Amino acid sequence: MNSGNPNSKEFKSKKQVFDRGLAIQTKMTPDLAEICGIHAGDGYLRNDGQRKDLEISGGFEEKGYYDNHVAPLFEKYFQIPVKPRYFLTKKTYGFVTHKTRIIEFMHSMGFPYGKKTLTVSVPEQILHSKDLDVIYGFLRGVFDTDGCLSFRKRGGSGYAKVYLKRHTYPSISMNVCSKNLWRGVCTLLAKTGFQFAVSYGRAKDNNNQHYSVALRGDANLISWITNVGFRNPLKYNRFLIWKKFGFVPSELAYVDQNKILTGSTDPNSYYDDMLSENDGLIPMLVKRRLKISQNFESFIPKD
Repeated sequence: MNSGNPNSKEFKSKKQVFDRGLAIQTKMTPDLAEICGIHAGDGYLRNDGQRKDLEISGGFEEKGYYDNHVAPLFEKYFQIPVKPRYFLTKKTYGFVTHKTRIIEFMHSMGFPYGKKTLTVSVPEQILHSKDLDVIYGFLRGVFDTDGCLSFRKRGGSGYAKVYLKRHTYPSISMNVCSKNLWRGVCTLLAKTGFQFAVSYGRAKDNNNQHYSVALRGDANLISWITNVGFRNPLKYNRFLIWKKFGFVPSELAYVDQNKILTGSTDPNSYYDDMLSENDGLIPMLVKRRLKISQNFESFIPKD
């Protein structure tokens, strides 16, 4: 029986349990795949002979994503305490761990030490996996960190005038410098059945080649939300705004997203022209797809 005495041999604090040299489960799981995706996007491994650490960090606006999802995910998988913080000099928010076992484990997954911008790739276990949950996990992690959900105005004579006035057409995209990562992500997307477009070219601000992949259209977005999902509120909020209003003003800051979703700001106020109440921005087909996806989710057993 545990006496509750901190000096008792049977007493083990949370910190003591976390600090033990626990063996890391090497079998590829959806959680590990998502961690790998997050690291591919926002991670950095250092081992310069003097310092050894793993850092995961993103922009200040991603604080909620790190506090509520990334940190708990790392705590759960690696059994270590994670305390996110601001890195003011780099203008990022995230966390660092100096645990050798974790650093060496992530390196064994194929992630390089030092700058990885041009060399990072999808771990082999994930690239060759036939488990859709594993593939979805990696895609979610890498698009939550390195990806973007944006909306543009539709063009062409085949669309009603209302579509020329608002950003209604969705695109889930990612632009990277690593050809290996780009090719790996495209391979995973092909396994899932997503329709996507690719492009590449030189960046204007440097001499690096940039590789892009984009999943465009209403059906792709709804399928993504149903199967992969976003855990980063900066991305997911944009979907919620689109779902509610049928359009998403461009370049919305996180605070502005929340104002729209709570009803304190009208998204039409970001435009010069007004819409009538009869202007329907979400076609019936899209509404039907949204309803089907929501009904589908309702009978999936929860863990």
